[in-house]
Amino acid sequence: MTSSKRSAPIDNSSGSKIWKFAALAAWLIVLVVLAVRCGLHHHRTICFINFRLAGEHWLKGEYLYGDPHGFVYSPLAALLFVPFASVPPGLGIVLWQTCNVLLLLAGVFAIARALFSTAVQKYVGACCLVLIPLMLGNLDIGHSNPLLIGCIMLGIAAAGRGQWNWAALWIALATHLKIYPLAIGLLLCVVAPRRFTPRLAIALLALALLPFAFQHWSYVEHQYRAWLATRVADNRFAYPLEDAPLDLWFILHWTAELPVSRALYAFLQLGTAVGIAAVCAWGRWNDWTRERLLQGVFCLGCAWMMLFGPSTESYTYALIAPVTLLLAVQAYKDRRPYWLQTIWAFATFLQIAAVARRSLIPGLRDLWILTIQPDSALLIFGIFLVWLLRDKYWPTPDSAVEREASSAPEIAAGRETALS
Repeated sequence: MTSSKRSAPIDNSSGSKIWKFAALAAWLIVLVVLAVRCGLHHHRTICFINFRLAGEHWLKGEYLYGDPHGFVYSPLAALLFVPFASVPPGLGIVLWQTCNVLLLLAGVFAIARALFSTAVQKYVGACCLVLIPLMLGNLDIGHSNPLLIGCIMLGIAAAGRGQWNWAALWIALATHLKIYPLAIGLLLCVVAPRRFTPRLAIALLALALLPFAFQHWSYVEHQYRAWLATRVADNRFAYPLEDAPLDLWFILHWTAELPVSRALYAFLQLGTAVGIAAVCAWGRWNDWTRERLLQGVFCLGCAWMMLFGPSTESYTYALIAPVTLLLAVQAYKDRRPYWLQTIWAFATFLQIAAVARRSLIPGLRDLWILTIQPDSALLIFGIFLVWLLRDKYWPTPDSAVEREASSAPEIAAGRETALS
């Protein structure tokens, strides 16, 4: 894999500055409104209440996983929530929401800078504006999804810059918050096995051991055992319709009523994961540019987490919002075919429509309306896969002729070091 540019130059045009200023101003207003709303009525922040209780339980050395519908994250996450549990609830939720927004925006700007052209960077502020309605529901209940996708984007952006230690740390942190971001880490291991794999393993182990420095080892070990046991025992296939995950299983089992067994669905999960890894390996072997390959990791990895992940709720689709908006802008600014632009715009519309349904008419829970979000993820997955595999839609590095003239051993060695 090669890079057509080390990093895209920062767009400092007046149009770019206006969009960025508007986005930052709008997000500041959102934080102020949330601070007043949630600070005075912190009982509304359902998810944050569970996080805060986990921090309190950690401080007191109490069991973390007594409520099967409460705290479900790792003991490291409980440790990280201690600072928010050590202050008054109103202040805690304000600090938590601020951390979510800061990491989210930092991730969007970082990944746009690392993987996208200056034409796309010019509208990154506009993307941040559209993210407000897509993220507001998560922030209102104190969910961790904005922070989580921020960590993932910072990790992929760090990989794009060749900062492997930071990339491993961000992906490991996301994995310890929710297990399934490990899928992104494994895809990065495919594209840069020698440079990323050992760093990711070390980062995962170091973060897993960190809680032992802040509590008695027997207590931490017991919480890890309980966490793994509760995750294994959580059979989401058995959930009633009103609580069922909104993923591909929802489309196949509940909406289409197809006779898909759990074994067949597990095969689909594993098969698609292997298929995505094979696409990434193919791109690495064929010397795709860094931007093309890491955009593939970003989009296909996030779409897979939505369609095949273990816990996809309506709020979880915030994880796919940034990649959808950035790639929609890229489709228009890089003058991709009209059909591609139209489908990408429609996928974005589906996500916005789903958020509008949840906020304005939450009582509308017919199967067809609930299927909007997994349908959008399926559409994004399919259309981006076609986009990714078509060479004519991606720029060719200036050094392509020189690389083709190189000997085979030199090319093979270059593929491993291209992201350095």
